[in-house]
Amino acid sequence: MISAIVYRTWSDLEAQLIKGILELYGIPVSLSTDISHTLYPFTVDGLGETRILVPRQAEGEAQDIIAGHQSRTGRVDG
Repeated sequence: MISAIVYRTWSDLEAQLIKGILELYGIPVSLSTDISHTLYPFTVDGLGETRILVPRQAEGEAQDIIAGHQSRTGRVDG
């Protein structure tokens, strides 16, 4: 399966919130990060970034859903 990155965040809480929202719409989601946030609960030069990935064919729908849940600050609201 070819995946597309639809969102990037440095917050585990925000990543889990977005994952849950997209899954409610029936979109399969995977989270990807370069380091374990459990072992290294900080960010250095983007190393703590979490990427939210969805199947390529669901990319547009996922981006629309995320945009519909974003506040004026750009953060995702549940």
